[in-house]
Parts: sequence; structure tokens; C-alpha cells
Amino acid sequence: MFLITKSGLGTLLRKLREARELSSRELGQLADVDHTYVYRLETGEKQSPSEELLARLLRVLKAKPREVEMAQFMMSNDVNPDWVEHVLQTDMTAEMFEMGATMRNRGSGRPDMQALEARVRRALEDDA
Repeated sequence: MFLITKSGLGTLLRKLREARELSSRELGQLADVDHTYVYRLETGEKQSPSEELLARLLRVLKAKPREVEMAQFMMSNDVNPDWVEHVLQTDMTAEMFEMGATMRNRGSGRPDMQALEARVRRALEDDA
């Protein structure tokens, strides 16, 4: 089944779940969460899990510290799901993720994730 994810947090959770080769039902059982709630989080229908519930999901998903920081940031910030997917495929840090997530794009076109990454890396080089 193909999911359309409308939230950055949902994208992160789905990608982590798929990497562990778990179904949403299996994740729900392991984290003691209703599987329909997991599905709703992944699709963006629900976007504000409690810190405790999110921690349980991330523990079952064996999230790395960077991914935990990303998830915690997204609990209070709306992030482009494309940016989340892009960052997960790179060596970018949680700080770089947050920096890119808060950058505003000029124009009305869809932002280019590679260009956004380049902007973040340039900004950090300037700081060094």
C-alpha cells in the first residue's frame, strides 16, 4: 500500500518503520499504541503525539540520536516531508536539519532539496 504523507513527522516515522521492516500493526503492538493511530501519524492526519508516546515509537524503531532530535523538533514545527526524506538520505546533522527546515524559499515553486542542503552547508561554512 502506498502512503501519501502530509507531515514531516509522519514521513520520519514511516521511513524508520519501513527500514525496520515492520507493518504499522506490528509497530503498534511493540510500542503499545493502536495501529490506526500509527497510520494516522504517518499520513499526517494526527500530528501531535505526546512526548511519551513518541519516545515509545522511536525506541521500538531504534531511532538514532539524530532521528530522535529531528522528531522532537517536528513536534512543535511543521517541516516539509520532502526535506525529511532528503536529510534521511544524507549525513546531515540534526542542527543542519533544523536550519534547513526553518529556511524560507523565494518564489512560489517547489524548493529544490539539494539546493536547500547546499545553502545550509554554505551557511555553516561561513560560521566556521
